[in-house]
Amino acid sequence: MADYSEAFATGEWPLAKFYFRVTIDGMSELGFQAVEGLESEISVMEYRPGNSPLFFKSKRYGMMTFSNITLKKGMFATDAELKDWWDLFAWQHEDRSTRRAILIELLDEKGDTKISWDVKGCFPAKFTPTSLDAEADSEVAIEELEVVCESWTVEIA
Repeated sequence: MADYSEAFATGEWPLAKFYFRVTIDGMSELGFQAVEGLESEISVMEYRPGNSPLFFKSKRYGMMTFSNITLKKGMFATDAELKDWWDLFAWQHEDRSTRRAILIELLDEKGDTKISWDVKGCFPAKFTPTSLDAEADSEVAIEELEVVCESWTVEIA
């Protein structure tokens, strides 16, 4: 869309970012509060031959890297799946080679997938249980799992 006047004329609006679904291979459906860190970056290499008469560096593209992704969700007494996945890597060294795929879907108001991120080769890198605060009488307990990924691709429906 070139500008907002076209979107207004067609009745199309940007997608809301609060309606999403996260599916982790091998786990039951979990309700996440937030997904952060969907970032990719291409490194830049600079080069200038020693005998070049030009007084600037040539820039070339390098390798692509993908940031860690942080998943946040409410803690439930009957749900320990994120902690169990963390425990596989933290304490049970024989299972460390098990990586999982994660599917992140941004949904429209009807619940249809509009944008999806297919995240490959994930394993947990950091687990943060909730902080505790006796004065936070109306806050819920939130746990965070930071996962490392090999790569991700995005598909727009």
